[in-house]
Amino acid sequence: MIKAILLDLDNTLYDYETAHKTAISAVLDFAFDKKGIDNKNFIQKFDIARKIVHNELKNTASMHNRLLYFQKTTELLNCFNAPFVFDLYETYWNAFIQNMTLFEGVIDFFEKNKDKKICLITDLTAHIQYRKIIALNISKYINFIVTSEEAGVEKPDEKIFNLALTKLQISPKEAVMIGDSYKKDIKGANALKIKAYYKTTEKINDVETFTSFFELMEKI
Repeated sequence: MIKAILLDLDNTLYDYETAHKTAISAVLDFAFDKKGIDNKNFIQKFDIARKIVHNELKNTASMHNRLLYFQKTTELLNCFNAPFVFDLYETYWNAFIQNMTLFEGVIDFFEKNKDKKICLITDLTAHIQYRKIIALNISKYINFIVTSEEAGVEKPDEKIFNLALTKLQISPKEAVMIGDSYKKDIKGANALKIKAYYKTTEKINDVETFTSFFELMEKI
């Protein structure tokens, strides 16, 4: 019997890419207005900065920290200034949060599964993920959250899944995992014998897939 749903957040419940592109556009406008930095130069340095942070902080929540991205970007541009870095960070996340939109059927899915506990399992830092949950107005459906910052590891490490199971006080066979990353969500869950549902348009043997939450409601 399924007692709980383990659920990814980014790109599973809402369109991450659209929000990200809008946020980056806002940052570029801000950087040009405040420092006269042209878009191409900023993007080139930002991409380098992101790769540096990823390499230095691999498999930790901090590898996604935009504040570190912008700090390193301004260092590479030789224009580091603490208030400017923080303003870039705030500009990014304010634009991102304002442009998040839940996928169709998400609320219907939550309503249908009110009898089950919901635990979000998500990479990235807790502060930003909490902001997203509140802005998406889904907090009333969420019983627990486990971030990679809290667990100290990223998906697909079994520690992050086991932490969720411990909070829910259930066994793997009493849970299902839903996510958009085959490597992180599906393989991570399957390693612990947790049944998983993969949000994708691909057809993969021996993997339960779905393209919309309306379709998923017919399976769970």
